[in-house]
Amino acid sequence: MYLQRLIERNPQLLETALKLHQSGRIPTNAWVIDLDTIVDNARVLAAEAHRLGLTTYLMSKQYNRNPYVSALALANGLDKIVAVDAMCSLMARRFNLPVGHMGHLNQLPRHMIPALLALRPDVITIYNVEHARWIDEAAAKLGIVQDLMLRVYAPGDLFFDGQEGGFAEQEIPAIVQALAQFSHVRLVGVTAFPCVVYNHKPGEKMEVSPNMHTVQRAAATLRQLGIEVKQINAPGNTSSITMPLLAQHGATHVEPGHGLLGTTPNHAFNGSLPERPAYAYVTEISHHFGGRAYAYGGGIFHDGYLGTINALVGSSWEEARHNQVEYLHEIEQIIDYHMVLQPGERCKVGDTALFCYRTQMQMTRSYIALISGLSGKRELKVHYLFDHANNALDEQFNPIAPERVLADIKSLSASYV
Repeated sequence: MYLQRLIERNPQLLETALKLHQSGRIPTNAWVIDLDTIVDNARVLAAEAHRLGLTTYLMSKQYNRNPYVSALALANGLDKIVAVDAMCSLMARRFNLPVGHMGHLNQLPRHMIPALLALRPDVITIYNVEHARWIDEAAAKLGIVQDLMLRVYAPGDLFFDGQEGGFAEQEIPAIVQALAQFSHVRLVGVTAFPCVVYNHKPGEKMEVSPNMHTVQRAAATLRQLGIEVKQINAPGNTSSITMPLLAQHGATHVEPGHGLLGTTPNHAFNGSLPERPAYAYVTEISHHFGGRAYAYGGGIFHDGYLGTINALVGSSWEEARHNQVEYLHEIEQIIDYHMVLQPGERCKVGDTALFCYRTQMQMTRSYIALISGLSGKRELKVHYLFDHANNALDEQFNPIAPERVLADIKSLSASYV
């Protein structure tokens, strides 16, 4: 699905990625991100958010928190970063990016709270009073008052396995009373996840989840208790097509991630949405065994929406564009050393294999290559290659100082004005 959308809507990314790989300019096991499309998508998202009066917190984990993507998205209208975990906050700090929201979906680890609080986020989500106490103590030492949100849930709400947590809706009055004892935190809002149902097939109705209704009721309860509700944060499956639905149900803040990349479930099923796919995965045929071809792995993390996944394979674009082979993603592997393809006879050792599937790049051990100029409005350029730990690398794959990266980002960002 996603590969077909990329072929239809951004084929120059696939062609360029293959040429760069075959020439040795980008390595095997690399996500190639089209920065021109990132800018276009950011402008689409920002325009719709502004039209609806929504604030955008950018979910950066899907593209492994890469500073080029984040900085360009913020420079073109999105507001701040949402840190889904402590690592997101630290990567934002490394590259001087503003963090708006912390604590959701991961709470702040206790002994990291002082360092994270020093980044001065707009708001921190809490699941329990213990975290409120630790944040209050750190805020007191900094001489600030930190705004908090409650994550709330009710019977019938949706959770992804392993992501459960928060306050039961009926607990809200008691929690408000408990938080009143702290002098350096202030309750300002509510959140939940997911607030939009993730569609798994074409034609499914786009609708808010039960969680969104819980958030609405929780906000009303807080207001009845005298709390000024400044944030109704509604993350999950956010793009320009879902923002009106969220605003209609009272959201004030949204958190686009795959929307920026053009790879939400809606984008898989609908080829006419304004955001276009902005990344491709590049690897190489390693060897054959038992009639199958084996490509180097490292980037295998599928965020659902599988069906049949194909790859374009060849040593030239003319060859690859006419040669789709099936990726046997259902094969279970302890370590993703290889991606298994069939029919293997259509893949030569050394061929480039191009993929596009909905992923979470922070969960892979892949490189990220940033390219600009695919739109034809500037010279094509490969910016720094990044490793999976978000270190920019020189030609010998050695880390370079963030200051060099920031200087290049500043220059590139100015070129999009």
